[in-house]
Amino acid sequence: MFGTKSMLWPLVGLCISLMIPVSAGAAGAKKNDRCEGTKKQRKQKMELRSLTDYQLEQLDEEYKKTIAADHERMAETVLRRLEREYKEHQESGKPFIYDVLVISGGGEKGAFGAGFLEGWGTIESGPAVRPEFDVVTGVSTGALIAPFAFADTQEEYVEVSKFYANPEPNWVKKRGKLALLPHHVSIFNDCHLQDTVRKAVDPALVAAVAEGAEEDRLLLIGTTNLDAGRGRAFDLSKEAQAAPEAGPFERFNSILLASSAIPTVFPPVEIDGMYYADGGATSNLFLVVFSRSAGPLDKFVARHPEAPKPKLRIWVVVNERLVLAPEVTQPRWMAVAARALGTLTMSNELFALNLIKDVVEDYRETRGLDAEFRMVAIPADAPYPETDAMFDKKYMLLLEELGRNLGTDPSVWTTKVPSAYSFRLD
Repeated sequence: MFGTKSMLWPLVGLCISLMIPVSAGAAGAKKNDRCEGTKKQRKQKMELRSLTDYQLEQLDEEYKKTIAADHERMAETVLRRLEREYKEHQESGKPFIYDVLVISGGGEKGAFGAGFLEGWGTIESGPAVRPEFDVVTGVSTGALIAPFAFADTQEEYVEVSKFYANPEPNWVKKRGKLALLPHHVSIFNDCHLQDTVRKAVDPALVAAVAEGAEEDRLLLIGTTNLDAGRGRAFDLSKEAQAAPEAGPFERFNSILLASSAIPTVFPPVEIDGMYYADGGATSNLFLVVFSRSAGPLDKFVARHPEAPKPKLRIWVVVNERLVLAPEVTQPRWMAVAARALGTLTMSNELFALNLIKDVVEDYRETRGLDAEFRMVAIPADAPYPETDAMFDKKYMLLLEELGRNLGTDPSVWTTKVPSAYSFRLD
């Protein structure tokens, strides 16, 4: 299931480019500090394509078949995992619970989610103990956090928290004062950020993801297929199994980089002949749901009519504010655009959250499942950045610390999604 999102990302990119100084994210970088790869790769030059309509149609047909096969395989994986969990329940008495973690996008605000997940691990008892997740989904910055959460060791949670607490000054660099010229592939060059992500994805992390896949757990990364005009959930756990033991993990990394490639701001990423970009262009957070009549839950119940149904818990970590603070908006297009885009992001986040909450309620009310929805978001009174930099280290450290502190408190989880039209909590 993907939430819908307004196709205003080009406007988002344009506004971001005009609101952020040329030096944003590049202050302190050495003149001779170069990204890895060839000169063409460092400059992120991409040639125009010459696909005909017929070739695109054929490519799209193959893509549809791939998506259908992926969805069927995911359903089979969920069924096998249910069988595993039920067997363990029978043998050890362990509660029969299926846990899903959903991590949203949010750019630098991913520091909040990384810190929160680390802090959550300090809870040692009670129903709010951080579980081993059966499914982890991530979009954009949430996609970068998701593999570490899926690995399910406190060490990996600490590692991703450190990643967000130590942004490098040259992660991104605007392409000069002429960044908006149409021949540029994007407004910003993010080759250093890409290098940093590749270095963070080491053999130990990929091996841990592959091990989780062997246990029929799913790590799903939300992207947007620009050519197809649709969202796609990549099964990164499957990709980890297929990756070479010692790397390089090119396809694994490409999926993560595609999910966080903000359209127009960062370059798109080519995967299997099609261009992908930020999953937030489709939905900033997502679940994958299956057929109500022939899905994995129905098949499990048919096989084990005497068995208890699993308890379903959906945990959502939102790397955004869901309530904006009042702000004087000046009658100038940049100020209006900034405020409107902030409101757009918030309202679409609320829409996606309500869709997930509706799914949980459907499982509970019409299918008899003990299903729970829990979410946490950046508090409305959290600090704002003091600069316009795309990755403000001081701000990210504040969010990371705030997230870690909140993660230790089980009471911060809520089932209430704010309304986009009023101050009422549903």
